[in-house]
Formats: sequence, C-alpha cells, structure tokens
Amino acid sequence: MSMDLTPFFAREGQQPFDNRVMAMPWRNQRPLDGDSISQGWRQLQQRTLPARKRLLYIHIPFCATHCSFCGFYQNPLKSDSTAVYTECLLSELQLEADSPLHQSAPIHGVYLGGGTPTALTAAELNRVIRRIRHSLPLAPDCEITVEGRVLNVDDERLDACLDAGVNRFSIGIQTFDTRIRRRMGRISDGETAIAFLERLCRRDRAAVVCDLLFGLPGQTLSGWRDDLKIISELPLDGVDLYALNVLAGTPLYKAVENGRTTLPDVTERLAFYRAGADVLAGQGWHQLSNSHWAKTSRERNLYNLLIKQGADYLALGSGAGGSLDGQAYMLERNLERYYQRVRLGEKPIAMMTAPHAPEPWQHQLQGGIETGRVALSALTDHSGALRPLLSQWQRAGLIVDDSSCMRLTVDGRFWANNLLQALRLLIPRLAAEADR
Repeated sequence: MSMDLTPFFAREGQQPFDNRVMAMPWRNQRPLDGDSISQGWRQLQQRTLPARKRLLYIHIPFCATHCSFCGFYQNPLKSDSTAVYTECLLSELQLEADSPLHQSAPIHGVYLGGGTPTALTAAELNRVIRRIRHSLPLAPDCEITVEGRVLNVDDERLDACLDAGVNRFSIGIQTFDTRIRRRMGRISDGETAIAFLERLCRRDRAAVVCDLLFGLPGQTLSGWRDDLKIISELPLDGVDLYALNVLAGTPLYKAVENGRTTLPDVTERLAFYRAGADVLAGQGWHQLSNSHWAKTSRERNLYNLLIKQGADYLALGSGAGGSLDGQAYMLERNLERYYQRVRLGEKPIAMMTAPHAPEPWQHQLQGGIETGRVALSALTDHSGALRPLLSQWQRAGLIVDDSSCMRLTVDGRFWANNLLQALRLLIPRLAAEADR
C-alpha cells in the first residue's frame, strides 16, 4: 500500500502554503542531565571525530542598543564590559586548545558573532583573532568573519581585524531607509551606512557582505527596491536577503501582539523576495544559497553553507552554541556564571544533548535544499515513491524536476523550509514502510 502524499501537496495557482515554517539545523533534542555534562565534554575532548569539515563560532554578547527585532540580545555594553570578557574568553580557549578534539582537524571557518563583536576594542579584537590563529589548526584558506554594525566599527577596529588575519566582514544593515532604521532601534541613518560600506570596500583587503531584511514594519516594495538599487551600486562582495522572523520575547513581537505594529503578510514578503532575486540576477550576482548572493569570486559564504551541510562547529564565549558529531551544546548565557566557571577552570556548558549522530542523508538533504539542488536518488532508495509529490510541486511552480535532480525555482527557494520539512518527514517514513 503506497503512502498518501497529499497532505504535503502545495496549493496550485495560489499561495502554496499557509505560511513559511522555520527549520533549524539537525541536532538531537534529548538533553543530558546536569551531572553528565562535564563527563560528556571530557569524553569529547579526548576524541578524534569522524572526518568532516570543522568550524569555530565565537560569541560576543554585548550590544550598545537593543534592536526591536533581535532575539540575540544578551547584555548592555558598558565601559568595562569587554576587558573582563576578553580575558575570560581567552582563558576558555586556553583550557581546551591543546586537546585531541581541537587539534585533530583543520578549521575551515571562524565566525565572530553576537551580540556585536565590534563592541570589543581594536586591541581586544586583534588579540582574540591572533590567539585563535596561533592556538588552533586553521586551514590555509580559512574564512575568518567578523560581524559588525555601523555604530561600532571605526577605522582602528577595521585595521586591527585586518592585521590579525580577518578576511571577511558581515555588516548588519537591514535597510537603508532611515525612518525604518530608527523605528527598529538603529541609531545611524541610511547615508551613514552607505558611506561606511563604501569606505570599508575601498580598503579591498577582505570580502565585504551586508544583510538586508524584508518584511519590516512600514516597509514597502518601492522602498525595498530602493535598498536593492543601493546594494547593486555598492562595491560589495556579497549580500544576504533575509525574511524578518518575529521571535517571541523581542520588543517587535510584543508590539505585533499588542496591535501597535503591523507587518507585511507572506504574499508581500514573497514579492520582496522575487524582486530581490530578479534585481540581483539582472546585475550578474551568483546565488550561493536561498538567502545569499555573491558578486565577486572572493565571497564564499563558507561558514553558513558548511553549517547546513552538517559541519562540526566548536563554540567559545557566553551564549555560544556548538555541535560535535551530533551532540549540540550551549554555553552559559549568564555572564557571572560564565566568568565564575571559566575562572574555576571549567568549560562553562549550560546544556548538552546526548550522543546521536544524524544519518548522512539528513545533512545532504538540508545542504541541498539550501543551495537549491537536491539529488534525491542519492539520499534514499525510495525516491521513486516521491514522484507524485515532486510532480505536484512542479505544477505549483516550486521546483524544476529533470528526473535526476530536484531544482528549486525562485518561489521554491522562498518556501524552501516547507519543502525541507516535508522531505524530512517523508524519507524515513518511506524507508520504514518499505521494511514492513
């Protein structure tokens, strides 16, 4: 008896799904109890993991302002915040840098995120990056990214990062519309943001990418096209076009819940995405993932792509998250607990999941959806059973199916997480049905 695929069909000739779903990278959800975490980390420290690409994430948990849409805000930036934090961060690195785990494989991408990494002083940024490069086995072509905001990034910080070996900057712009920027909690205006990006690009010493958000309060398609025109005229290496996700607990979420703010609906957001894909394609940009485009060969978007493909990633810093051989872990978000545990010589892990490595097909599917090309026959022996679903998705305009590779259309990329969620559920069910 064949499986009923109709619950996963998309509507044809209209909006294919009720709304976009969110899909997080694969990880086991079963947490270890508190007493088992330290033992679990010690065991990981002594392991040489299976051959996979490896990354490092470093979290800087300070912001000078709290943007209304941001769900990653942890701590306000104070005058003495970063000096203490930098010392503890480097102490945390020293605790584990020489372990078999950390020395057993090259690191292909380092990402300083936040919060606001450029909240650190120039000297602190330089010191952290140099220590990472000295202590850990970075690949010769390792992508080293620093996130930044216009408010915090001055020439001294830029020089400090570049001199330490940073080869990529990711600048959070969201929009150049000053009115919307102020509404979202951004202090600098659009003209200042443009001038900053021009100045950074003129240095020509690292890839420069920026991110834009669509679906912001008060944003119109006309205003979005203005943002796209500015991006096209700037000498950038890459750009992200992200749909706004309204995260619970953020000021924006509360404003929407209380009816003080309205947001563009999913139909309008699809129009934004289509416009972005159309403008960038017309300007010769190359789409590397569902949300990322490159204009030059210098931009690889390596860290983000490898995460979706199942790379292991180490984590440093308060609030940072990592994943090693299927075991996810999160470091203490509370700064005082983070400081206390590092000073006691402990890895400050607040949560860790039990060992459970995902099946290879899961990461192959996730990585393929992210890049818009999925060879389903390479993932499952039962791809033929999916043929009615793929044909229906093709009629709905979401994919182009040439019988060997499922390729996502522009609309399919917008609804990519919906397609991913469906296939995540269906592939193991088909295998189980075949075994019965």
